[in-house]
Amino acid sequence: MPVTQFSPNVARLEASATLVLAARARKLRAAGVPVVDLSAGEPQYPAPPFAARAGIRAVEEGKTGYPPTSGLPELREAIARYLRETTAAGTVDPDAVIVSAGVKQSLFNCCYALFGAGEEVLVPSPFWPSYTTIVRLAGAEPVIAETTWDGGFVPTVEDLEAARTARTRGLMLNSPGNPTGAVIPSGLLREIMTWAERHGIWVLSDEIYRRLAYGAPAPSVFDIAERGERTILLDGVSKAFCMPGFRIGYAVGPTDVVRKMADLQGQTTSGAVGPSQHAATAALGESAPREAFVADLLSRLSELRELGLSRFAEIDGIEAFPPDGALYFYGRITDRVATSLDVAERLLADAQVACMPGEPFGSPGHLRFNFAVEREVLEEGLERIAGFFG
Repeated sequence: MPVTQFSPNVARLEASATLVLAARARKLRAAGVPVVDLSAGEPQYPAPPFAARAGIRAVEEGKTGYPPTSGLPELREAIARYLRETTAAGTVDPDAVIVSAGVKQSLFNCCYALFGAGEEVLVPSPFWPSYTTIVRLAGAEPVIAETTWDGGFVPTVEDLEAARTARTRGLMLNSPGNPTGAVIPSGLLREIMTWAERHGIWVLSDEIYRRLAYGAPAPSVFDIAERGERTILLDGVSKAFCMPGFRIGYAVGPTDVVRKMADLQGQTTSGAVGPSQHAATAALGESAPREAFVADLLSRLSELRELGLSRFAEIDGIEAFPPDGALYFYGRITDRVATSLDVAERLLADAQVACMPGEPFGSPGHLRFNFAVEREVLEEGLERIAGFFG
């Protein structure tokens, strides 16, 4: 069979490492191997019952036609109201909202609409692997701005300025961050937004973990009065509402950008799944059940976070970064005798624990573990990790 010559659009494209390893863990479990899967980037809990019922009701009522490309009007209004209630935005116009099939599609639409050949987008590391891939798919180049463990894994203005060139057009922010759980403090976020506005840089703020913060709330770019007009907030229902399979994300930004993103989406996927949009409308809608669900989830995760940090403190060979938000322990391998990819492979083979190595996140020497699982699953996983490193 002849070797297929792919177009330059995808010649450098590789499969998502996070999805590949998660799929391998699922395959082993399906084959009967007792794998403790701490690799997935999602909470392992049911969706809010009131949201699930809304999706089911939409199907039963025959609401299964093509939805509007930009999203159901009631969902866009619910998103706007949700942001008004949970940030300091004040006013959010539903016309500034576009709904997509997950935050990943929203992010792709943003990058494809804003960036192109010869332009650069700053990406602080460690980073979600899709950031750099999506920037390249848009024709631009990602430029990595390194952060450090000792610096709390947050980028400073000095870090960003050192990476900026005359070609810099955009900046990816993710707070709380994946994989580290680091939160950018409000003062630093304000400095970054002021710096970006001064240099005409678009800020794409992925806030999918914003509601999952331990201690002080994680600030949003919509909390920053000094944010410029080149600001786009991205969020969805996959994490704080345990609805990853519903595939609903959204972007909020200048209306001319949102319209262009809608034009792009209309020529690719069209609107996100209709019943899922009805479920998301219910999830984000009435504040009392919404906030009760998030509070219960956060309480549960807080206990699991404390459990994991106390256990990791007793394990030689790996040190866990204390996450201020998100769902992950990011562990630094202190005895570097192999790559973190090799360690992750051995951990899966020898201890039947699935995790993510640091290489795809731009930080070799680390492992990411999802702690948003049932308590007994996390306890078993930690016990196996201790045995592996011991």
